[in-house]
Amino acid sequence: MTTYTFQSDARQRYQTSKRGQTVHVDGQSHSVRTLDANSFMTQVNGCLTRIRGVADGDNIHLHINGRACAVLRIDPTRSSAASASESGGSSAAPMPGVVINWLVQPGCSVKAGDALLVIESMKLQMTIEAPQSGKLLDLPFAAGQTFQRGAVLARVVAEEVAA
Repeated sequence: MTTYTFQSDARQRYQTSKRGQTVHVDGQSHSVRTLDANSFMTQVNGCLTRIRGVADGDNIHLHINGRACAVLRIDPTRSSAASASESGGSSAAPMPGVVINWLVQPGCSVKAGDALLVIESMKLQMTIEAPQSGKLLDLPFAAGQTFQRGAVLARVVAEEVAA
C-alpha cells in the first residue's frame, strides 16, 4: 500500500495499490485501461473518463475532465530522512547506489547547492548537493562504494561567522 495526498488538500490521505488493470483506492476497486504511456481510461461516477498523467519523481500530475491536479506520494521513510538531513547539514542518499566520484574534498568551504559528489543508481547518474553553506566535514563513502537509500553521503557544518 502507498499513501497519497492531493495537492489541494494535504489533510486527506488515500491508501492505494495496483494489481494488473485494477487500482484500489481506500478499499474501492477501479478498473483502469492503459491507452498509451500517459493516457488511461476509467469509470468515474458511472461515466467513462479519460485521464492523462505525468510522473515527476514521486509526484503525479493529472488532467481529468478539464481539471488539473497533483497527487503527492507520502513516503514516511523519505520524509523523515530528508527533514533530519536538512536540519543536520547532511546529504542523504535518495536511493541505493554507488559513489562515482567526489567533486569536493573534506575541509573545503561550500555554499548551499554546490555539487559535492556524483552517484549512480540503476544506470542513472545524479549529483548530490550541499544542503547548507559551510565546511565539508567528511566523506563516509569512497568512490566505488555502495550505499543504501537514506545513508548519509556527506556532512556540511556551518562555519562560524567572525564578529
